[in-house]
Formats: sequence, C-alpha cells, structure tokens
Amino acid sequence: MNYSDEQIAFILHQKKVSRRSYEEIQVKYNKKFNANLTEVDVQQCFQKYQNAFEDNHYDIKKLKDLARAKKSNSFTAKENRTILQQWNDRDDILDAVRAATKELNKFKIKVPKRTKSKKKKHMTKELLLSDIHFGKLISEGDVKSPFNLDICKARLETVVQATIGEIERDSKVYNIDEIVVALLGDIIENYSMHVLESARGCEFGNSRQVYEALINIFKIVIVPLNQLGIPMRVAAVTGNHDRDGSQKTFNNPGEENFTHIIYNTLRDFCEIGGLKNIEFIIAKDPWAVIQIYGNNILYEHYDNCKNPDRKAMEALMTKRAHQLCMTIDYMRGGHFHEPTSFRNGRMQINGCLTGNDSYASVLGFSGDASQTLNSYVNSSRRYKMYRSFNILLD
Repeated sequence: MNYSDEQIAFILHQKKVSRRSYEEIQVKYNKKFNANLTEVDVQQCFQKYQNAFEDNHYDIKKLKDLARAKKSNSFTAKENRTILQQWNDRDDILDAVRAATKELNKFKIKVPKRTKSKKKKHMTKELLLSDIHFGKLISEGDVKSPFNLDICKARLETVVQATIGEIERDSKVYNIDEIVVALLGDIIENYSMHVLESARGCEFGNSRQVYEALINIFKIVIVPLNQLGIPMRVAAVTGNHDRDGSQKTFNNPGEENFTHIIYNTLRDFCEIGGLKNIEFIIAKDPWAVIQIYGNNILYEHYDNCKNPDRKAMEALMTKRAHQLCMTIDYMRGGHFHEPTSFRNGRMQINGCLTGNDSYASVLGFSGDASQTLNSYVNSSRRYKMYRSFNILLD
C-alpha cells in the first residue's frame, strides 16, 4: 500500500512521540484520512518507514537536496531577472549618454580674460541648484503651476541669467574670485522610484531624464557661467529621487545612484569641450565639503534630516561635524522644496524648480519655484557669507 509523506509522518508521530498503541493509531488515522486501515496495516507502515525522516536516511536527504535546488533555482531566476533589467537599464543610459555627447559639437566656447583690481574686495558666488526633477510632469489644472521639460528649462535659464546679472553688477565693486555651483540632488524625477505612482508623474522614462539632465545642465548652466572667465567649482551630491531602484542605498549612494552617471559625464563633457578653470567635487557619500575663504561648507540633499526645522538641522550639522572631525560653518541642501534659512544663513534649505506640486501640498510646504544664490566676501568676519538672494521663478 502506498502512503503519502503526510500519512507516514502522522503514523510515526503517533507512535514515536505520542506513544500510542497500533490500535489507537488505527482509529485516529482512519478518522483523519477517511481510510479503512487495519491494525496490522499501521504496524507494517511504521516498521517500513520508521527511519524515513532521519537526517542520514537516503530518501530524506534526497528530498532536502531537491528542496534546496528548487529554492536556489527560484532565487537564481529572480536574481537573473534583476541583472537582466539592470543591463537593459544600463544600455538605455549608455544610449542617452552617447546621444548627449553628440551635442557637444554644437557648442563653441569662448572664455574672456578677466583682470582683478587691487582696490576691490574679493567675493565668491555660490549657486544652489536642487530638486530640478528633470522628467517630472504636473498637468495643467492639477495645481497652480504646471511643470514639464519646457518649463524646467525656462526656469533654469532664468536662474542662470539672474546669477550672471548679479555677478556683473557686483563685479563693479568686487573681484569675483570664483563661482561655486552646488548640485544638491533630485536632479531627475525617476520614472521607477515608486513604480506606478512615479510613472504617472513623469513625462518620460529614466534614460531620457538622464539625457535631458546631462545636456541641459551643461548647456544652460555650466557653459554660460564658464564663459564669464571666472574659475568654477562644482560640488555635486546625490538625492533620494536620483537612486537606481525603489530602496534607499547606504553603500556609497553617490556612486550607486543615477547622479554618478550625470555628474561624471558632465565633468567629461567639460574636458572634451575644452572648458578651463573648472573643478568637480563629486561625492561618494551623501555629503561633500568645500572651503570658501576658510569657511567649511557642507552640501547634502537633506533626505537624512528628520525635519525642515532648526533643531533637526542643527542635529544633522553637529553629527556631520563629529563624523568629519571638523567645524562645519555652513550647511546647504534641498529636499523639502521650501526655501528656509536659520542662524543668519548658516543653515539653508534650497527651493525647488517644480513649484507647488502634490508633495509640497500634502506636507503643507510653500513650494513656490525658486533657487538660491549666495555671496561670500573675504573679510575679517568669522563667517564670510555676505548676502543671500532667493530667485523666485514664474
């Protein structure tokens, strides 16, 4: 007579664990399995299979091996699907980068020579760019201000033109020593971040988002500022929307996210395009630190900051200072979409380019489109920041 694993296990358990007689097991077995076994049948079954589930028994070892193989194959299949998707994504991104590289031939870059006056004080300009969200789509009528690629590019151009205007005006009184462009994350919207929810809020997919970020940051931001003939530094950190996948990574996020491609390719564009006097500081960690006139300035997206208030900002600033074993004089970031400043500008939250989207509405932020331009003057003061200009955008 053939028995299933469940039936064998039942008989063995009743005999070995519950220590019932064959007669008692017969009654329970027939009731449970709606069968008609005799007492002799139960006894013969027990004697035949009494060692079936011991670890050294051939049958059970074979079953275990099969189970392990099945589990391993399932895991491998899932892993292979993930790897295949990553390769497909990688190929799409490479196509986007190649397409952007072809655009380099369209730029003719001329850098004028600038002279400095010994009578003028020295100033550095710091442009904060965050939460640009290339690829984000806010339809007309959904909120007060729609958003798409054309609006994104127009607002970015306005920010840069306002920056150039401020530089030209201040150049009459100051030597402009340097322009610092801080790319503070959330450069792209990310089509796949929250699966369907993210896809519904995008104008196009991730590969094109990377392409548009590359070509437009280079064309609209870097080239016009570089043409002023002023040395530039680009401090570049990643954001939470820039990540490759739905889960946040703690393993060198600056290298794992899409911004690693964007920032490093921008640096390559500058080298290929022959742009001079420009340096990129591309962070592997969530933060980057540079100095302006002896002040240490930390750049971070702020998705690691608990709240957009003074207490949480000070806690993050103190934590980073302990981690880096240095004094942090200023801290800049984005993420919360509402421009905010604490302690005379020592801690700043930059605005966003998207305007009042659903994120700002749900959380109750005033997310009018804006970006920030700061000025630092080399003076005898401990903290060198001189002025902050919040550029509000239509």
